[in-house]
Amino acid sequence: MKRFGFIIYLLISALIVSSCASTGFLMAKAKVTLFGDSYPPKNEDAKIDVYMTNKPTQEYVEFAQITCRDTNDKWSLEQITKKAREIGADGIIIIGKAGASGVGIPMGNLAYVVSEEYGMNAVAIKYK
Repeated sequence: MKRFGFIIYLLISALIVSSCASTGFLMAKAKVTLFGDSYPPKNEDAKIDVYMTNKPTQEYVEFAQITCRDTNDKWSLEQITKKAREIGADGIIIIGKAGASGVGIPMGNLAYVVSEEYGMNAVAIKYK
């Protein structure tokens, strides 16, 4: 019976972890890794092109990676575009999720893992 209670506890813990969303207190900020030169910052309202399913048709240079490890995709995208303006990017190419969380649940000889990907990775670009 104790083992059953432990399994229920793990399942509930996994559910709580997988359903966590950001709060205003702990919202992640974007981090930048420059590959080369940075450019002058753009205005706060400057348009940043966002590419998710295809690449730009005009020539460009990739000059930084921007990552935001938040569980809210809308927040992550806002933080990445804000950071892109700060480093002078013309656009960003979303390249995937930033991380994953998981909880292992032992069940006899087997173990189940509950995991969820979160956050966002992008490449900052400058048009030629």
